Amino acid sequence: MTEEKFWTIIEESDRGRKLKESLTSLSEEELFGFRYWWEYFCKLSYKQELWAVAYVVLGGCSDDGFDYFRFWLIAQGREVFYNALENADTLCDVFSELEDPEGEDYPEQEDLDYAVQTVLGERTGDGDYFYAAAEDYSLPGYADGIEIEWEEDNEESIRKVCPLTFDKWWGNDVF
Repeated sequence: MTEEKFWTIIEESDRGRKLKESLTSLSEEELFGFRYWWEYFCKLSYKQELWAVAYVVLGGCSDDGFDYFRFWLIAQGREVFYNALENADTLCDVFSELEDPEGEDYPEQEDLDYAVQTVLGERTGDGDYFYAAAEDYSLPGYADGIEIEWEEDNEESIRKVCPLTFDKWWGNDVF
């Protein structure tokens, strides 16, 4: 699967709301191609600046929460994703435009990570099929290890990383 096709599927999924449905018609090879790009972009977005933005907007962000945040970020589409990689503060306005910030648009979407596994499990009747079949495919895996330049207990250090987001969202309990 090409990167272009990956982003087309993301666009068609309505910011992840219909991701499983968008994947249903794909072959197993295409599903693992999609999964390749999914893991690739998860790894690419494992950046301390994005974690700071998630921490500010969500009022805290654990390791798992940061994973779920990045799943949400990918589902926002190519332009939002790449803009955020270049400058995490570009997400400041994206949060303001969310239609359902406490529901389907909440900036943590754990279920998106399981879309390929769910489609394959439903197709084969074996919930563990993905894990056995994945051995036949080369997937990039998730990133581990990140150097954090900000401290949870030091507001100014967080503000230095994402000043626009900090000024607009720090202490705001929308999410």
